[in-house]
Amino acid sequence: MENRADSHEKTDLPPIERPVPVVRAVAVAHVVFERKDVENMGRFLEDFGFKPCDGEKGATRYFRGYGTFPYCVEIIPSDRDAFVGFALLANSAEDLRTLADAERTKIEPCDGPGGGLRVRLTDPDGRRVDFVHGFTAVEPIDTHATLVAINTPMEKRRVDAPIRMPVQPAPVFRIGHVVLQTPSFDVTAGWYMRRFGFIPSDVQSLPDGSPVLGFFRFNRGDDPTDHHSLAILEGPAPAMLHISTETFDIEAVGQGHQYLRARGWTPHWGIGRHKLGSQVFDYWKDAVGDEWEHYADGDVMTDQYPTGYHPLERGSLWSWGDDLPDSMRPSERIPEDAPPKVKAFLEALLKPPRPWLR
Repeated sequence: MENRADSHEKTDLPPIERPVPVVRAVAVAHVVFERKDVENMGRFLEDFGFKPCDGEKGATRYFRGYGTFPYCVEIIPSDRDAFVGFALLANSAEDLRTLADAERTKIEPCDGPGGGLRVRLTDPDGRRVDFVHGFTAVEPIDTHATLVAINTPMEKRRVDAPIRMPVQPAPVFRIGHVVLQTPSFDVTAGWYMRRFGFIPSDVQSLPDGSPVLGFFRFNRGDDPTDHHSLAILEGPAPAMLHISTETFDIEAVGQGHQYLRARGWTPHWGIGRHKLGSQVFDYWKDAVGDEWEHYADGDVMTDQYPTGYHPLERGSLWSWGDDLPDSMRPSERIPEDAPPKVKAFLEALLKPPRPWLR
């Protein structure tokens, strides 16, 4: 086992075992969905801030962000609406071979824009996880180059320069993280740590010490990476809970919210700031009910940042903003025959996190 970082909170919660990884992924490359109505999904993605990829004429649709990945979202026509999986970026072609040998599988060409090669795996819950390398990057799309200057009581940096931002889609630069639900936290977290080198940044547990929610980051050494690029929640069945995308700044989050409202999409949770990760967030639902998040101003960590261990509490999911939506928390009546672990989880989410909340 790798050495475990000590917790930066004084708790008696047991630490997560970190296996020696086969390889270390360095980014989330793209996500893949099946959709009955590809055109309507495409309309949502454009309103959300993605751009259709140029020159793609097949039935499968690809959408890029403002960054350098050739695409961020793949939409496959289907007779069902489903999350298929996602792709992680390899640091080298050698890492592809290392993973392929360890998993006794093959390296094959990628299908989408940019080309490249992949190793295709399936996680414990049946999701596709591709490990990709060698694609051709694209030129970034121009957006405003600097943050809006902030006036404070101590310093007025914006003089003769009122803020007049247009109401437009929030420019999405990349997929920031994927949040997955699994029936077994330990099995799924171990699978991703073992194969791709994920590091637990923060872990939340039940009173008996059982981990139920973990935020995992890439291990890029002293190169800072997002507080989490993968989050895993233990729940009754496998599910994709949301896809998170990084936009430019807090102003873009707000203007993106206005634009999506104007276009008739359903706001879900936001705007607020997370506690673990610190992102300013805004959640939306697409036409079939899948959750998508804009975020800005998130934490980044090196491999030296210690893992934090915390009790699971609803109030720990955000610092300010609206309470967790009803659809993201359980019914107020806990079944009497619920297993102890499930009961403890439901009780944690039902406890009012602020004195003025129910």
